[in-house]
Amino acid sequence: MNPDDTLLHDIVRALATVECCAPHELQFALHDYVDTTAIERLAAMDDAEWSLSFDVPDHVVAVHSDGRIVVDDAVIHGESELDASGST
Repeated sequence: MNPDDTLLHDIVRALATVECCAPHELQFALHDYVDTTAIERLAAMDDAEWSLSFDVPDHVVAVHSDGRIVVDDAVIHGESELDASGST
């Protein structure tokens, strides 16, 4: 699995976490709401800082070049997984 695929899988796992379900049980497909090829291209940019935000049903997702995935203002995947209030 290449790193670009890993990021896509991490996004799906983050969404499944907030939905309290397994990734395959999500009621939507990521590619219906965001260009997954664009995410793969961004992930391949090793020397660039970037962030991408998009909406899926009931959630706002932000993905950052440092690996953080934020869903509804809570870091779900990344260096420090904190809720929006800053507690662990």
